[in-house]
Amino acid sequence: MKTQLLLIVASVLLSNVVQAADTPITAERSSNLYRLEIHTKTGEKSRFVMDTGSTGIIGSAPFFGLSKTEQDPQKCQKFHYSSSGNKYAGYIVNRDLTFGTPDKTPTKHLKDFPVFAAVQWCPQNAGDPNCTTKPPSSKCKVNPDVYMMGVGFDRPETFPTKITNHINKANPFLNLVDDKGAPLKNQNYALSKAKSDKGNIDVYLASEKNPLPDLGITLELPLADSNIVPNDLAAPEIPFAIVKKSDQTKVFPQGKTENARLLPDTGIHFGIVSVSESKAPCCLSPSNSKANSIDTKSYEMQLFKTPTDKKPFTTLEYGPKQSLGQSARWSLGHPKKNSMLFNSGQLFFENCNYFYSPQEKQIILSCDKN
Repeated sequence: MKTQLLLIVASVLLSNVVQAADTPITAERSSNLYRLEIHTKTGEKSRFVMDTGSTGIIGSAPFFGLSKTEQDPQKCQKFHYSSSGNKYAGYIVNRDLTFGTPDKTPTKHLKDFPVFAAVQWCPQNAGDPNCTTKPPSSKCKVNPDVYMMGVGFDRPETFPTKITNHINKANPFLNLVDDKGAPLKNQNYALSKAKSDKGNIDVYLASEKNPLPDLGITLELPLADSNIVPNDLAAPEIPFAIVKKSDQTKVFPQGKTENARLLPDTGIHFGIVSVSESKAPCCLSPSNSKANSIDTKSYEMQLFKTPTDKKPFTTLEYGPKQSLGQSARWSLGHPKKNSMLFNSGQLFFENCNYFYSPQEKQIILSCDKN
């Protein structure tokens, strides 16, 4: 009887450990963006945008409380986002941070983690920011209100200086530690539409295996590397096509699919198809053709398991009726040596679950049946 009791207790404890590891934090959706809450060791807290289209933590310098030593002018660095053109100047400093669901006790820990403390911001074509109180243009701002938590890319160097003491460089989701500061054994993350009906996203971290249910069709994809910069983009390749809604004709590429690197990006609420062409190949919106907008009333994006499949793996239909995918556009002049890139924006998470496992060098997608 005693042995049976011990086995029951052990089973309950083990169950609790597994359940604790797979308990998600929730990124709350507000103003078309998903936000987590970050706390510093000194008690500061703020909501940061969870962005699967970038990597590294960048925040306003006052939030991180820089010392005089850390503000050495010789250490001033520049940083910019290619999608928006926003440029920043600031300092790279290391901090102990915790984060989690907004307005709840933070549960995830980062130890001695590199962050970019932004001193100045300049929009595109407004001059180069610097680490003084005098920006180059009236359009620029000192101590900007920027709070970004990039969790999607794995670059050898995210920021302009080398990062050597971290498991997966500057991706905060993949550098978790326990309460004592020791790195967690499993470094991975899974994203799923929240079980609540508020349009949020549940984030599972450091699971022993994929914690998400099969939604109907599941696909395991190896991570794809850039042909230009090694490890530039953690994005799998998948057959892609733009399809005419009225008769399901593949119009780009014409009559077939083409491999595209897939990037489900929580940082934007629209879709981007990046191609090497200098002019939009097709499907322009008659009302906004100059912006290379795609006619989402007539066309939709489809992803396939294999190039010969007749039915898509999943269909992404953008347009004004879709709050998470209001538009789609062409991005031209993409490097010819790289595969086409399909940035699905947030709309992907309306249809699919996403599990990223660097240890296994793969991404698992599971989507609703069309």
